[in-house]
Amino acid sequence: MTAEVPVYVLMGTCGCGKTTYAEALVKEFGCHYIEGDRLHPTANVNKMSAGIPLTDDDRWGWLTDIRHTYVQKASEIVAQGLSGTSGLIIVTCSALRLVYRNLLRDVPKGSCRVVFVYLKGTYELIDTRLKARSGHFMKANMLNSQWTTLEEPDPHREDVIIQDISADTDTIVKNLIKEIKKRLNV
Repeated sequence: MTAEVPVYVLMGTCGCGKTTYAEALVKEFGCHYIEGDRLHPTANVNKMSAGIPLTDDDRWGWLTDIRHTYVQKASEIVAQGLSGTSGLIIVTCSALRLVYRNLLRDVPKGSCRVVFVYLKGTYELIDTRLKARSGHFMKANMLNSQWTTLEEPDPHREDVIIQDISADTDTIVKNLIKEIKKRLNV
């Protein structure tokens, strides 16, 4: 029997550092990476660029595409016989609501083990980060709608790592590496 491919979904509102931390983890582990923002359909990107919050109807297809992408990648990993950190998949996706996370967890039996990494920060911290960011379609004024939508994961009910993002990037990355290695037994 083949072990489930570990999928770690870095989640949280815009500006919490999903891409920054994911890229550092991929560099450390030499693993596979799926950037959820790249899978948004053009209509979603256009809405967000115009400052219009996405609705559930906007998100379902996008979330399904993300899930399909990592399930397909997991199949390739198994076919190639990869294991350990080389068989790991890092995904970035806001996954703001429990129903979104449940959809992302709903994978074929035995294919993947999905763990969420909630990048938790205060509204003020994330707002400051967003205002300093340039070149991203998600603007600072969109934080309020995401913050309102956010249903924080409960570690007693979901497989989740909760990472406080108030520390510096290096410290956060080291914490995430340590936690993921512990969970992977490597």
